[in-house]
Amino acid sequence: MKKYVLFAVLLLCGLSKAFATWSIIVIDPETKAIGIAGASCTPNCYGIGSIVPGMGAIIVQAMSNSAARKAGMEMIVAEASPETIVRALRDPQYDPERQQYAVVTIKFLQQPATYTGDSTHPFNGTLTAPGVSVQGNTLANEEALRQIMNALIKGQVAKLSLPEILMIALEAGGLAGGDKRCGDQRATSAFLMVAMPDDKRPSVNLSIFNQPKGGQNAVTMLRAKLERWKSKHPQL
Repeated sequence: MKKYVLFAVLLLCGLSKAFATWSIIVIDPETKAIGIAGASCTPNCYGIGSIVPGMGAIIVQAMSNSAARKAGMEMIVAEASPETIVRALRDPQYDPERQQYAVVTIKFLQQPATYTGDSTHPFNGTLTAPGVSVQGNTLANEEALRQIMNALIKGQVAKLSLPEILMIALEAGGLAGGDKRCGDQRATSAFLMVAMPDDKRPSVNLSIFNQPKGGQNAVTMLRAKLERWKSKHPQL
């Protein structure tokens, strides 16, 4: 069973090198759907996160490390607690002081865990709630994380779909200032992914990347892509 799960995980992995500024993990406690999203003023942030369908998700960002992400996924499959996973990833081999970690799992839904290395760029920090983690670095201001979390919670209270919750949380981060390197553009890459418990491939898998500096806001472009996706999948 664990071999099958790990195979599914590999299908839901991103690229080996990626970076991010603000990101989100959300688990729906009723459906066990798992969603991750992120945005950055870098060419591509898609590979910062991975989902283990029906089990949990991990984000490794700032100077994203594929070895740390893979080790974290394997520990999610082994049903380790988020705290145990984050503790293991603080091993010097993963260069943890340049990383920002977040782990949320279904088994330990009430106990998400995060870590922000002391060499990540300010403003940096994390906020967590049951089944939820919001994290960021190189942010325009401290308020951004609070705005992201507030938008997320409002979306949950309103019982919006998980893709919509992730999207409004990303948008809140951009409206609060986004990545300080991008100025008014906010972000040059963004992504959104959702996996149901039995998925071998994500039910939703959208990304924007390689936008030129001074061009369109990648989060705004991702919203347009999500709206097109929703028009084709009204049942989800």
